[in-house]
Formats: sequence, structure tokens, C-alpha cells
Amino acid sequence: MKLHNLSWPQKMMLAGRYVRNRITGYPLMVTIEMTQYCNAGCDFCNCWRTDLSPPLGDYVDMVKTLKPLILGLTGGEPMIRKDLPKIIMEIKNSTPWLYTYIVTNGSLLTEDKASALFEAGLDQLSISINYLDSRLDDERKLDGLYAHIADLIPKLTRVQHRNVLFNTVIMEGNLDQVALIPQQAYDWGAKVSFSCYTDFKNGNSKHLISENKMAILEDTVNELIKLRTSLRNITNSEYYLKRIPEYFQTGGIHGCQAGKSFIQLTPDGQVRACPDFAPEVHYRDFTEQGVENHGCTKCWYACRGETEGALTPKRVMELIKWSG
Repeated sequence: MKLHNLSWPQKMMLAGRYVRNRITGYPLMVTIEMTQYCNAGCDFCNCWRTDLSPPLGDYVDMVKTLKPLILGLTGGEPMIRKDLPKIIMEIKNSTPWLYTYIVTNGSLLTEDKASALFEAGLDQLSISINYLDSRLDDERKLDGLYAHIADLIPKLTRVQHRNVLFNTVIMEGNLDQVALIPQQAYDWGAKVSFSCYTDFKNGNSKHLISENKMAILEDTVNELIKLRTSLRNITNSEYYLKRIPEYFQTGGIHGCQAGKSFIQLTPDGQVRACPDFAPEVHYRDFTEQGVENHGCTKCWYACRGETEGALTPKRVMELIKWSG
């Protein structure tokens, strides 16, 4: 993830906290599920089937206790909550410098709602976009979604100069879109973070990239690496991008730090190793040993890959370089 428009003192603080958390065992990234309800109907996720979501707990204490570098507010669909600006403001007012972002499908987002979020202290608004046409509507089961997003994003970035990012999942069905998405994001004044599809959520393997598309995938990744330099709006590290073909070819990558470098909290504060695992412990009982991910190899999410690079001066300098 690129941390956008930071001052040099903030960049140095970021680098220092990155090193501290890597050494001490505090997670680099924490995501809190604002709700487990969702208004979409994606076939690779079961959130839309949820009929009971836990009440939101003491989110300020969750953040102060776990001391993350980056905080994500997710769901389900977080924009279902009407009190998100209040939540962000309370977190920002009660903790030291913290980079916060929200991941949303965008259907409930408006200019006014986005303004309220940024004014409350939000650093980045991430909108899930896997297609640059009505296939996005079909995927999410939300009519008119792409047209709504295409109208909204330029208003947010060019008029309000907000930090907006596409959250794009690479899968077989959108391989023809992957190299086009950074250019469209650039034209709209936005950035892109890529992740890889996994069937670990609900066993739906039809979106995994088949063997006969691997050459296309490799060419696409090489193009992304070039675009990362030319457009400067792809937030993934080169380390992450280069391992994408390996993930799809082998069916997994070993060495996951889920439950340690990054964790996911349910609304009421139970800690998951990642969104695809069941809760294991309350956040107040989280220790530097983390929680168990059972040696899982089943994903190559950006939140995972970007925390796994070796702790080297080059890695720290890359973090500083790509933070502004």
C-alpha cells in the first residue's frame, strides 16, 4: 500500500514505527470489521449471506492496545454504518499518528459521504474495482455500480484532491482488464493496489487462473512492473508483483505472517489471523506470538505480501520513497 502525501517527518516516523513493529512483534497492519453485513452478492464471498453481525466494540481501545502502523476499516460493507466519520475521528484523536483506510464496494458512497470521511481524518479511500465496465455490476450484483463509480471517482480526486485507490483482485475473468486499470485510475487521478484471487473464502475455484492463461498472466505482471515506474500509481512493491505468477502456478506461497504481522478483528474485537480464518482470541489477549495461521499458503493478498519482504535498509527506503 502506498501511503500518500506524507511530510518528511511523517515518513521518518513511519519508517521508525515499521522497524519497531517488525522487531517487537506488534502487527504492522490491523483491520477491523465495522460490520459483517454486505449489500453486494459476490460469488467469491459469503458476507452477503450474513444474517447476524456482532455489535461494534471499543474500536479506540483495539487500536491503542495493538499499536498498528496501518489501520483498515472493512466489512462486510463498512459504508452500511452511518457513524463512520465519528469512528474515524475518535480513533485519530486518541492515538498517535496512524494511517487509516476504508475498503468499500462504492455503491453507498457519495461526494458528501466521502468528504465527511476525509474531514474526519481518513487517509485513503479504497474502492473495489475488478472491471472497467458493466461486468462490475454483474460481479457485485449491484445494477449501475460501474457507472456510479466512474462518475464519482473523478469528482473525488480532481475536485477534492482526495486519496482514492482502486482495490483490484487479479483473476482469470479480468486478465484483459488488469493492465488497463492503472491507466484508467491514472486518468481519474487515482491509484491501484492489486491482490490475487483465492478460493479459500468459500471454495469457488472458477476465478483461479488456469494453466493455459499463465503466459498471459506473466506478460501482464511484467506490464504492471513497467507501469509502476511510468505511472507511479501502482502501490504494490515490485517484490509483491513478481511473485504473482508463482502463486497461481503453484497454488500457494509458504511463509505467511497472518496472525502476526497483520491481523483482522471482528466487530466485537475477536482476533482472526486473516479474514478467511475463524476468530481465536480476544484482542486484549493478543501477544507477540500472534495467533495461529496453521501454515496456510492459500492466498497472495497485498496485505500479506507487503509485510513479508525482508527487513533491510532497501525495504525501509522503498517504504519511504513510495509514501509520497
